[in-house]
Amino acid sequence: MGPAGYVSMEDGCVGGFVQRGAAAAGDEVSIVNMGGEGAESDDTRATEASVRGFWKAYRHYMDG
Repeated sequence: MGPAGYVSMEDGCVGGFVQRGAAAAGDEVSIVNMGGEGAESDDTRATEASVRGFWKAYRHYMDG
């Protein structure tokens, strides 16, 4: 899993939970917002700011 091919045990386990839940509710639709939409820099590198910034730019360029 992931672009580098690495995944922790906990992350892999959560993916399995999501897959089983989605299979059991095939006619349902949901969105999981993972803590906001901001892409501002922070004092620590342990944030999703760079990932969010990448996907915001990607969506911008793909739309236009």
